[in-house]
Amino acid sequence: MPPCRKLSRSFSFLFFIAASCNAALPDDFLPPINNQTQVSMNQETPVGKLAQNKATWSIAIHGGAGGEPGRWNEQQIQDRLDGLKAALKKGTDMLEKSASAVDVVQAVVQVLEDNPNFNAGRGAVLNSVGEVSLDASIMDGSDLSCGAVAGVTTVRNPVGLARAVRDKTPHVFLCGEPADAFAKEMELPLESPAYFKTPEQIKSWEAWKQKQAAAGGKTSKNDHAKGEDRLFYLGTVGCVVRDQQGNLAAATSTGGLLGKKYGRVGDSPIIGAGTYAKNETCAVSCTGVGELYIKHHIASAVSSRMEYLNESLNASTKFAIHTTLPVDSGGLIAVDANGNIELQFNTPMMARGQAKSDGTFQVGLQDWAK
Repeated sequence: MPPCRKLSRSFSFLFFIAASCNAALPDDFLPPINNQTQVSMNQETPVGKLAQNKATWSIAIHGGAGGEPGRWNEQQIQDRLDGLKAALKKGTDMLEKSASAVDVVQAVVQVLEDNPNFNAGRGAVLNSVGEVSLDASIMDGSDLSCGAVAGVTTVRNPVGLARAVRDKTPHVFLCGEPADAFAKEMELPLESPAYFKTPEQIKSWEAWKQKQAAAGGKTSKNDHAKGEDRLFYLGTVGCVVRDQQGNLAAATSTGGLLGKKYGRVGDSPIIGAGTYAKNETCAVSCTGVGELYIKHHIASAVSSRMEYLNESLNASTKFAIHTTLPVDSGGLIAVDANGNIELQFNTPMMARGQAKSDGTFQVGLQDWAK
């Protein structure tokens, strides 16, 4: 399989200019909850709970950035934390058994796609015509091989279809109905539209339609940047891994934006924008306002700063999220060649988790204790 084209070292590195706009993330339509909610937004398993392993591995996951914590009830918080734990546990179990990084990121993202509490696969948000439109990508840092799909509507696990594009075709990116047809050809699990549409997302879409009707049904370039019309962002899922062999991989999957224009594609399936992995530097998965991540090619920018400026993972990810992007636009997860993990976000929260072979196992929605 031919790898994605490598950047030539003979090209000069392009510096990334910090964005100065003040775009805000849209709200979800979940009702406000009592400020005295007792469920912890972050849950951590103490070091030592996982079996110790001499080989080094690291894994990080995300379930989306954005949203307002105060608008969730106790059960909604716990459901998301439980979903993160289940996905992270899947990954750690595989890594302890020496599974490859690319196999792990696919399996973990599929767990999150099957969970209706995240905006990917089942439970994805609905677009402007009330349908799901799913995007996903996967990348192997050992050889830069990658696959991506956009606008699929029938495949149960879009990340599995992205993997099939990588493994079974000479291409990188398939879109729309032809991609769904390829899923059928590969005999991947398919579902009817009803499978993907959860009551929560139907309710959110109906509320969005009411707002659209009140506004005369007009749309504008700034619809997703208006504070008074903030939509439901939290939910895009992703995973990054360094396996026992030292290989890196990343995968991302999403349903996109609630009420997005029919046919819209965000950063999640775009290699270099929402997903990137290269053994010599890092693996990255992004979540947030996709248009901004595309404009700044955030995922590969992190890798490039490490490669050409000799920055650490910490410095390069902080620059991407806190300098390049405007406040309240999203976050990312990343792991480097040494197994260091970064989980950066500039939103009120980011659903996320991390685990290492030293026994670390954490999930959270806001900050957790180090």
